[in-house]
Amino acid sequence: MNKYLQSSIKDSANTDQSGIIIPAPFTPTAHTKTKTVKKQYRPYVYVTASVLLLACLILAYLFTAKSVVLITFPQASKLEISGGLHFELADHFLMLPGEYQLSASLKGHFPLKQSFTVSELQNQQLNFEFTRLPGKLTLALKPQTPVSVFIDGKPVKQIENTISNIAAGKHLLTLNSERFLPFTSEVQIEGKEIEQSLEVKLTPAWANISFNSQPSGAQVYHQEKLLGITPLSAEVLQGEHQISYQKAGYKQTQRELKVTAGLDMTLDPVLLFKLTGRLAITSSPAGVSVTYGDQYLGTTPLTAAVKPDSTQALLLFKDGYQEYATSLKVPSGQTVNQAFSLQPIVGEINFQVTPADALLYIDERLMGRANQQMTLPAKQQTVRIVKEGFVDYKTQILPNPSMEQVFSVQLKTLAQDKFDRLEPVIASGTGSKLKLFKPNDTFVMGASRREQGRRANEVRREIKLTRAFYLGLTEVTNKEFRLFKKDHSSGHVKGNSLNASKQPVVRITWLEAVTFCNWLSKKEQLEQVYQITDNKLTGINLDANGYRLPTEAEWVWAARYQDGKMLKYAWGESLPPKEGSANIGDIAGAAILGEIQPTYNDHYITTAPVASFTANEKGLYDLPGNVAEWIHDYYQIQTGLSLKTEKDPSGPESGDYHVIRGASWAHGTRTELRLSFRDYGNDKREDLGFRIARNAL
Repeated sequence: MNKYLQSSIKDSANTDQSGIIIPAPFTPTAHTKTKTVKKQYRPYVYVTASVLLLACLILAYLFTAKSVVLITFPQASKLEISGGLHFELADHFLMLPGEYQLSASLKGHFPLKQSFTVSELQNQQLNFEFTRLPGKLTLALKPQTPVSVFIDGKPVKQIENTISNIAAGKHLLTLNSERFLPFTSEVQIEGKEIEQSLEVKLTPAWANISFNSQPSGAQVYHQEKLLGITPLSAEVLQGEHQISYQKAGYKQTQRELKVTAGLDMTLDPVLLFKLTGRLAITSSPAGVSVTYGDQYLGTTPLTAAVKPDSTQALLLFKDGYQEYATSLKVPSGQTVNQAFSLQPIVGEINFQVTPADALLYIDERLMGRANQQMTLPAKQQTVRIVKEGFVDYKTQILPNPSMEQVFSVQLKTLAQDKFDRLEPVIASGTGSKLKLFKPNDTFVMGASRREQGRRANEVRREIKLTRAFYLGLTEVTNKEFRLFKKDHSSGHVKGNSLNASKQPVVRITWLEAVTFCNWLSKKEQLEQVYQITDNKLTGINLDANGYRLPTEAEWVWAARYQDGKMLKYAWGESLPPKEGSANIGDIAGAAILGEIQPTYNDHYITTAPVASFTANEKGLYDLPGNVAEWIHDYYQIQTGLSLKTEKDPSGPESGDYHVIRGASWAHGTRTELRLSFRDYGNDKREDLGFRIARNAL
């Protein structure tokens, strides 16, 4: 115990009589400090600890190091290793796992520098291989000739037939020479900068070819290279060649030649032909045809090769000119120039053209106003006569030298030409056909007051019809109308159907009929005739090219006008109708009709399929029967025969009703069956339909 502590105990403790120590209260001494004593070790302790630590490290290395055998091919005398801690033993190395770098050298080889990895395996063997330095190859060529050298297909350089820097190993050697066959051989290169030698015997790539010609003395060329003058023998490389023989005064001659190396040939003599002569001809006028002997040379001006050294007939001819004939000799190899003038053969043409101020072109040369008398060469010529607003007139003429010709032409206006080109029959978008009519007739509508059955609204009116128009061959059928309104039904009469596809559509108003016309116009991208707003007619444009209803004048002309006269009935002048004339009120429909034709039977109770009866002389069907037809015009009654001829009338501009024309299957009286019968209305009926029309221009 510390002596200071013992003293403190003795001073502060009390004992009783029995010697037991009694503790006294502790009172700290002012400014008392505790002193720390440092323990001291002797030197041998440190030495021993260091030895023990080193031994542990060595043992740890021995336990973790791997046995590694490093082998090089060929065997290197010395190996250098850099990287981690390692020890070389007799035939292996002790090395910790990790990355290392091997360095070694060997004569005749590239230095070996390679990284390697030591793994966790206890015993390992790692192999390394040296790469031999390149070698050299000297070619002993027989015969000595320039060659291109390829090793493994790649060109290489050579100096005095020696190739350097060839990688050691087996290679394919190829030698190419212009005049020798290719040489190919496999070579084994030792490398290590060793120089090797290879003897090469080249095989010639040519053959000896003997050339000759008749006559001899011709120059023989091969690809513009002169081989010599015949007769001659020359070395020609193998392959296919074009050989040319040339001799002054003779045509150049070419031959194909196929040569096989080493196979000598003597060719047959080549026959040479003298050069032709050349004939150059000009003429006035130009374009004259020329023949020389039996050879056609062309038209002047011309230069042509001809048969030399022989007198031949020369003939020049051209339409409208007198022929010229002579004889001519052209020397071989020379050009003969000749000029000729041909005398024209002319005729007189008197042009009489309407309009008189039209322009005249002859062979597309403007000759002035068309009305003139001209003297023209007697040859085929193109005449064109033009004037703005008229169609060009074009034709061929051949003036006659022995007589004057009169040439009369009246030009057509563009409108007339368009009119003449109109299609005679067209098809609408629903499949119905319309026929073209070009009326230019004056006739009287209505009926005489003395005519039996005449009504007061059949006032006589003088009409002049000039406007071309298309009119439907038949009335519009249920099938066509349902393309426009698919749910339409024409119904039936007492169980007799009006609704079959080919029966005419009925039970439609005038407005529905013209709405169909507008729909069809729109379908064919035509201008609409009728302006309809909120299901009301608001305007009419009769100049539009779309579909419409026929005017009353057009219908009457189509139904009544024949050979300058107006028909009373479609079949003649009296009743009853002829058999098969029309579908009208007759004994076939007696059970459901009132007044009928009692001796006529059309075999249809109600409507018949359109075109079931004979067409009229204009090729139109069912105008006198089947169904009555809506007309374009508003209904009007005029008083008395107007003194003024109405031209292409289309009715009043407004009205309360529209005209209805023609009898129907339900009509059988004299009044109704007459073609002059007029009716009117706005409401739909079971015997009322329509047919379509169109302006032609």
